[in-house]
Amino acid sequence: MSLDGILMYKLALELNYLSTGKIDKIQEVSDDEFLLTIRRDRQNYKLLISLTPNYPRINLTENTFSFPREPKSFTMLLRKHFEGSIIDSIKTHETDRIIVIETSRYNELGDFERTELIVEIMGRYSNLVIVNNNYIIDALRHIGVSELRTILPNGKYEFPDTLGKINPFNYSLEELRDELKFIQTPKELTQKILGLSMTCAKLAFESEDFIKNFYSLIHESTPSLNLIDSKKEIGYVNNNAIKTYDSYSKLIDDFFQTQSLKDRIKIKTNNISSFIDKLIKKNENKIIKLYQEIDNAKKAETYKLYGELLMAYSYLNEKKDSIEVLNYYTNENITIPLDKKYYIKENANMYFKKYKKAKATEVYANKELLEANDEIEYFKLLKSQVDSAEVVEDVLQIQDELIKEHYLIPQHKVSKLQKPKILTFELNGNLIYVGKNNIQNEIVTHELSNKNDLWFHVKDAPGSHVLLKKDDDYSEEEIRACANLAALYSPLASSSSVPVNYTKVKFIKSIPGKKKCFVSISHEKTIYIDPSNEDASKLNRKK
Repeated sequence: MSLDGILMYKLALELNYLSTGKIDKIQEVSDDEFLLTIRRDRQNYKLLISLTPNYPRINLTENTFSFPREPKSFTMLLRKHFEGSIIDSIKTHETDRIIVIETSRYNELGDFERTELIVEIMGRYSNLVIVNNNYIIDALRHIGVSELRTILPNGKYEFPDTLGKINPFNYSLEELRDELKFIQTPKELTQKILGLSMTCAKLAFESEDFIKNFYSLIHESTPSLNLIDSKKEIGYVNNNAIKTYDSYSKLIDDFFQTQSLKDRIKIKTNNISSFIDKLIKKNENKIIKLYQEIDNAKKAETYKLYGELLMAYSYLNEKKDSIEVLNYYTNENITIPLDKKYYIKENANMYFKKYKKAKATEVYANKELLEANDEIEYFKLLKSQVDSAEVVEDVLQIQDELIKEHYLIPQHKVSKLQKPKILTFELNGNLIYVGKNNIQNEIVTHELSNKNDLWFHVKDAPGSHVLLKKDDDYSEEEIRACANLAALYSPLASSSSVPVNYTKVKFIKSIPGKKKCFVSISHEKTIYIDPSNEDASKLNRKK
């Protein structure tokens, strides 16, 4: 099954528990995702409304999110109309994928008002509409008059046409028998029942009495993650379930959060990763040209020799293509090319100028060569951090770093990011910090550390800075756990016997002339570790 109308109907029954709760806070997760904090019975509940084209949904969540510092105008409108309101009910419109959150409150003028927040889960047409007395105050996405429905401010709100489909929960078994007596195939059943998925319709027809079987299926309520034709689907029936849940919110949150997070990271990483690839390629091409310049500059001594030898014949008042002179360094004759437009002395001066230019070019090219190699090392470090990003914020921090370093020019105003949340574990009462990009690594190494804390990093490869907050008496268990994290959060995560260096923070030094993300260490020891996700999962991860 999928997030069909029947499942939405059951979800709404579950969410209706929030009735009498107060909407304390509304926050913007992204352009089309919003988080409502609802206070009920002295407990906070986080209700996520996501209208992303690929994974639209509504569910309670326990996940944490980062929020832009400057929310958009629609978020401010939601706050204006719903913060401080009491939830009267949460229900679906029949068994369509539309959830209506009815609220009430006294407005700033002291008048009692009822407002509805209507969540339409319709794939890429998903929408969030604010309605008062059947009229639209505003909507996240406006739909013009040329469409089947009009969703515009001040217009009358109308639910989508059900096309004659029925809500099966309004019928008893016998009444359903009368309504469905002419149905012969699963497809015809989905065309008759509002919000029914093809998966459930097919299950109903696995019994000779498909109507009775269908009635039983829709009244079952087992939040399940099922495996259907090698594909994971969520449903309300245990149908070859991989896992069952105690609530629909947990089922939806677990399934869609993982999928949407992967998509969001992929979108961000594709953009940033391709940009970094271009920077690496640009510097590689630059290095090729610099080597050519250095090779050409090696002719500098020849130019100097030609100039010196010609000066010995500067008394000749001639213009010619070349001249044969004695090379008094080797006692052999040598032919020197000349520019016949100029006299011998003028040609000598031109060779001296070429000599000076070639020497200057060599110095400049060698300096640029070092910088280009440093740039490639830096960009490859960023690329590895992008590839290992676990949350969107990790990638946004790398993007922010590229902007601050003036490599990337934003096309529009970039929202300021909140202070990075550092991945933190606890072992034997001691904290372990893991930086997953340069910004986080700098915080771990230079802000969260004391001089006697133990610092870990994979040897001769980019990776995370891992910090064990402990002054002394490091156990083998603690050292191996930190080394394992350093290996896991590096490009060597899939390798075996990964060398990891570790030393005290006081032995870490910045490298003059290089970016802050590069450091030198001393008094280090090396441990070889086989990276293990299983071992890392045993650590107590702090939220």
